[in-house]
Amino acid sequence: MAKVKSIIGCEITTNEIRAVELTKADGAYSILAMGYIPLEEGIVEEGFIRDADRFNTAITELLSSGNFQTTDVAIGVNNENLLMRFAAFPKVDSDKLRNMVLLQAQEFIPIPIQEMEVDYVVAGETKEEDEAPQTNVMLLAARRQMLEGYINIFTASKLQVVEIDSSLLSYCRGINEICGGAKYGIVNLTDDVLNFIVVHGNEISMVRSITIPEKSQKAVSNIFKGSRDMSYSEEDLETVISLLTSETSSTISYYAMQNSIPMDKIYFIMNSTATERVLPALRENLYVDMEIPNFYPALQAEATVPLGEYAGCIGIAISSLEG
Repeated sequence: MAKVKSIIGCEITTNEIRAVELTKADGAYSILAMGYIPLEEGIVEEGFIRDADRFNTAITELLSSGNFQTTDVAIGVNNENLLMRFAAFPKVDSDKLRNMVLLQAQEFIPIPIQEMEVDYVVAGETKEEDEAPQTNVMLLAARRQMLEGYINIFTASKLQVVEIDSSLLSYCRGINEICGGAKYGIVNLTDDVLNFIVVHGNEISMVRSITIPEKSQKAVSNIFKGSRDMSYSEEDLETVISLLTSETSSTISYYAMQNSIPMDKIYFIMNSTATERVLPALRENLYVDMEIPNFYPALQAEATVPLGEYAGCIGIAISSLEG
């Protein structure tokens, strides 16, 4: 009997590692294992694994205690070392687009291109003022040093990295399953970066990422560090709400000026127990239809916890299984 293929979708933040082992049979996905492990301060900083030995110990403990079986891992990246930029290029044949994007990517990326691994996602077509057709793409540029670090350290842990992808895009794939062709926005706060993205069907029409401002860094870090035991302070909570309100408001205003069709809904993703306290404040401050997405309802029956905090892991794993 053929062995059923499975893969581990893994997300790494400054404060923890999350992982889900997923398999696919007869067109349906099943969860084989899932879990998380907190990371001590200094192991991961600014997207880089700074202490390989302690990271190796942590991930080995997570996979062993969670009864994960496969050694194939797909990693989701979402930190300040993954840059996303919306760009437009003259329309060319599909077989020529990649060369054009890679040759001109430096115009949109503020870091020397030789330090980056660059990829892109086609985000639809529009016309320039002279009616010339153009292809819109979302550029993804990740620091090569960060990617090589992940691969080397996972390999040392006897794991095989089969893919490294954007966690934010994996959220989009998960939300597309539940909202069809609607135009929606995503506000995603991590302990490293604040992301905004607008999607209509399978086309991305806006992307914005900002590094957490220095004045808010400690509060954001405390919210995520204390998210499991609610040990953050009310002052931390108010700082995070203020940051999200200000940046989301300016992003919505900018989008409205550039687009005649409004978003149908905005989804809020913040993998913290503070989410349920932050969301009502954002609704009140912003006067928008904002909700937490109900990711992968078909899989929820198999899970022992709500799947929201593992949605990125699942999306990454599904992408890898689909090939």
